[in-house]
Amino acid sequence: MLGGYKSKTINEIFDDMTDTYVKGDYIKGITRTGDDALMGPEQFAERFESVCIGFGYTRAEIRSHKNEIEQWCRDYLGHLESKFQ
Repeated sequence: MLGGYKSKTINEIFDDMTDTYVKGDYIKGITRTGDDALMGPEQFAERFESVCIGFGYTRAEIRSHKNEIEQWCRDYLGHLESKFQ
């Protein structure tokens, strides 16, 4: 994978993944009512880490961003839940 090695910054990966998450493209399954179920914060952060590693970044380079994307996901899901209560 030499051609794609670190071809995106961690911030670009972060932005791409959060934009895609908001569009509903990171799902983990189906709810009891038949709706798509978005990945939870921990699973989304793990996916972020995997994508970054695929671009050649180390876990040490990713760590703070991984924590940030997990918190972003918590906040986003909390906002979504408040809309439906």
